Amino acid sequence: MLLGVHIIARNEEDMLSECLDSIRDIADELIVVDTGSTDGTVDIALRYGARVIKTEWKDDFSSARNLALEHARTIWVLVLDADERLSGDVRSLRRELRKAASSAYRVRMEHLLDESNTKSMISSEAVRLFRGDRSYRYFGEIHEQLVRSRDNEVLADIDGPLYNGDLHIAHVDYMPSVLKRKSKAERNLRVISKQLSQRPNDPFCLYNYGVTLCQQGKPGEAAEAFGKAINYTPLSAPYRPTLVKDYSTTLLTLSRDAEAAELLRGETLRYPDYPDLFLLQGNCLCALGLLLEAKAAYETAIEAGSRAHSYISEKGAGSYYAQLRLADVLQHMGEVEAVQQQYETVLREMPSWEEALSAWAAYLHQIGLTDQEIRQKLTAYAGEVEVERHTLLARVLSRIGAYSTALPLWREVIQSSTNEAEKARMPLSDIRLFADCLIGTGQYAEAAEQIRSWMQTSQSELSQELGIDWALCRWNEGQRIGKEELAIILGDNSQLAGEAEQLNSWLPMTQEVLNKIAKEQELSSAVRWLDTAVSRGMLRLAHKLSGGLYGLRKHFETLLYDHGYVDAAAELMLDRFEKEGRLTGEQSFRLGELLYLKKLRSEALALFESAAGGDDTSEYAERAKLGASAACLQLAIEALQPDEYSGGRNWDGSWSEPDKMKLQEALQRVEWMGWQTDWNGRQRRRVNGGAAEADFLMHDR
Repeated sequence: MLLGVHIIARNEEDMLSECLDSIRDIADELIVVDTGSTDGTVDIALRYGARVIKTEWKDDFSSARNLALEHARTIWVLVLDADERLSGDVRSLRRELRKAASSAYRVRMEHLLDESNTKSMISSEAVRLFRGDRSYRYFGEIHEQLVRSRDNEVLADIDGPLYNGDLHIAHVDYMPSVLKRKSKAERNLRVISKQLSQRPNDPFCLYNYGVTLCQQGKPGEAAEAFGKAINYTPLSAPYRPTLVKDYSTTLLTLSRDAEAAELLRGETLRYPDYPDLFLLQGNCLCALGLLLEAKAAYETAIEAGSRAHSYISEKGAGSYYAQLRLADVLQHMGEVEAVQQQYETVLREMPSWEEALSAWAAYLHQIGLTDQEIRQKLTAYAGEVEVERHTLLARVLSRIGAYSTALPLWREVIQSSTNEAEKARMPLSDIRLFADCLIGTGQYAEAAEQIRSWMQTSQSELSQELGIDWALCRWNEGQRIGKEELAIILGDNSQLAGEAEQLNSWLPMTQEVLNKIAKEQELSSAVRWLDTAVSRGMLRLAHKLSGGLYGLRKHFETLLYDHGYVDAAAELMLDRFEKEGRLTGEQSFRLGELLYLKKLRSEALALFESAAGGDDTSEYAERAKLGASAACLQLAIEALQPDEYSGGRNWDGSWSEPDKMKLQEALQRVEWMGWQTDWNGRQRRRVNGGAAEADFLMHDR
């Protein structure tokens, strides 16, 4: 017989049928090694005509693989897992094997990482197709390798060329939901820990240990394992490039950007054709504010991605992901035309890519296009199916605060649902954005009703954000909420219901209530409600809360600033300064940043120096130091400008033009270092538009 397919399985009834369907027409023999299933796995395998070999699970994948090989009766063997499917031109496989020139082939694999995002995928190659009559065996308890053996002695790893055909293996095992449901990370950790107890410095074991720790959400421990693994791994090891990739990714996750950049500085020289490493290098350099260097790294990633390679690689690392990051760098560098071209290049390759559309929309808003103009530009790249296009556009426009333009789209999407059950199945994130649009256009009563309706019909767990929004909308309309209603809507979230009931009893803020609150209130939960009220633009309600709850006033001022109401926040901070004679470091930084934005550099410098002074080591002290540097460089550059009245320079001519260019480059680098407040589209509208809805605060001081 020509071809056999070998699978090992345990409790895979939800996966096995799809796997077996994918090879139904090509296998002469199907062997399933069952390692102790208690569900319908064996029945499914028998229904597809498999020879089922039952064995005890010994925490050893090679043992199970080799058991299948011992029973093989075919010339060729294709090895699959139950959570894999063979895709592509499957029918041509038998024809190609009859004229095969090699005894083993690598097969392209695509590992899906996120069921909600098909672009989140890693590609790799592995020897999965080989002759069954060449004494090949598997070695290693986990992440087993095919080897040539004789008398139980491993002679050499088996490799071969990439199978030259339209064929690949689709793998879903790395998706978080599958890992959690199957407890595979826990199983793998048990097996690898046993290996490490016997071989504590085995680099391949250490590498796999780090991967498993990442899957369990333990990046700190994973980085330690990767760091030890890379010290012991030979430069010739085939898994070493992937180890570098995973180690760098983990360091970035831990915000250890400088370490990651230093690692990649050498490793990109060692692997100059590995696009993923250059993408990661660009991300490190961006985090460090080195945008010129990041630009070069992203361009190299794109160039490397245009050439064939055999590395384990994230889909798009050498193309659309790198192009999107490059667009962001060009945006910070002020290269308007290049940014536009880059976004259009990305979206021509990946139309309907939500991340790219959102980034482009934010940029178009930042450079001054109207919401309708933004919608028109996005529509060309938002897909062909009307409902899907409207949903995508509504999401993107909502995120940049274009509520009036997004709201009609949401209404069309909801109206296209044929029944209440379909509406209830709307993703929680979409309900969140639809509510944002209603609240952002002042339709609080409808927002509360829509949230209530969705919460009562959906089986999804209530999010805290939506629960808070529902209560705030009711209060903002001057409505008290009955205790029974609170229990119905927020009953599953006892903490949220308790907070809402307490706040509900305090509104409206009478003097009697204020006296009671001053004694009883703890700030931790109240700040969250205040933050949401300010972010949603319910300023009168937020003002009432902050005036009534003891200790919330200073939080109100900073929240106003962080959500884009900068002028109103500045007025309140200055009012406090007049009364108390001092500003906190946090307040000094914010006022300094506002003056910097208004091009009042000297005044900004004084406030930045105040915020950075003393023994303060807070985030704002560090940001203030960078702000002070930027203000000094701005003042130096201004000193080199031609005198407006004399037509000459207002300095003695001792500095040359190149000095000015160096100062401008230094200023660019400082401004790229992430010290300025990162307002989103909705917040930026308030900053740029003056936020007229906050004017009443200036008169109520």
